[in-house]
Parts: sequence; structure tokens; C-alpha cells
Amino acid sequence: MTVFLIVLAMAAAAVLYGWYAAIVSARNRVGEALGGIDTQLQQRHDLIPNVLAIARRFLQHETTLLEEITALRAKAQPQLGQRDFQAIADKFETETALAADMTRLFALAENYPQLTSSGPMVEAQRTYREVEASIAAARRFYNNAVNNLKTRAETFPGPLVSGLAGVRVLPPFYQAAEGAEKPVMAVDHL
Repeated sequence: MTVFLIVLAMAAAAVLYGWYAAIVSARNRVGEALGGIDTQLQQRHDLIPNVLAIARRFLQHETTLLEEITALRAKAQPQLGQRDFQAIADKFETETALAADMTRLFALAENYPQLTSSGPMVEAQRTYREVEASIAAARRFYNNAVNNLKTRAETFPGPLVSGLAGVRVLPPFYQAAEGAEKPVMAVDHL
């Protein structure tokens, strides 16, 4: 009987250790995915000053929007590299607001033919669209990693070992802003 109990205890310990290792691995994949998002967000942050410099020459009446974009970029920049799962939601909220303002800026630019036909602005818009597509891909990878971690942490025996694996708070999914599924209409932003 004691041999049976010892074998049972060893089997339970092996299962718990395997689940612990799976949660640690999933947590690390979430960190890797956040790194991918941060790389793309840094590209966006690096592009924004150039876009604003080009736009300032033509959009003197839109200084409030330009200042808001500058302020959001300044707020977002230090959030890059954030791995605290509780703070990630704030990071995503800031980045969503920044992306919305950039979309608004490009929509407003449509009213300025000299700006939209300007070679540097055309190139900046093309580059920005490429960066946004890369951010979207990185966010899909992140959401997949978060889903995997949540499944492991919430499926028995995950709740027993997730705290030991350093997962006390589960990361949020990245969700698109309300209305992001609708096409952008320049008229709505004017």
C-alpha cells in the first residue's frame, strides 16, 4: 500500500511539475510576444515625429491634434518594454489612442492637396500603413500567447501552480478600439 501511495505521489508531483513548466513556458511566450509588439510600436514612435514635421508645414490650424499626438507619444514611449501584466492594459489604451489620432491626422491631411501629394508625406503614410500591419500581426501573436497562458493557468491543476510559476495576474488580451472594425471616413474627422 505504501508503494502505491509513493508511486501515486510521484505521479502527482510529475504532473504538477509538468504543468508548472508549461505555465512558465506560456508566460515566457507572452513576454516574447510583447517584445514583438514593442519592436513594432517603437517603429511607429520613431515615424511619428517625421510625420508631424511634414504635417506642421501644412496643418497650422490643427495644432491641438498635433500637440495631442506629441503628448500621447511622450506618454507611450516609456511604456515600451512593460512586462507587468497589470500595466499592459494602460499601455494598450495609450497606443490605441495614439493610433486613433494618427488616423485622424491622415484623414485631415486629405483636405490639403499639397500635403497629400507631397513625396515625403506619401512615403510617410505608406510606411505608417506597413508599420500598422506589422503591429496588427504582432498583436495577433500576443493574443494567441495570452490565450495559451490563460488556458494553462485556468485549467486544473493550473490554478494550483500558476502562482508558483509567477503568474498571479493574467495579462489582458489586446482588443481593438470601439469602431475600429468600421472603415475610416475622412468626413467623420473633419
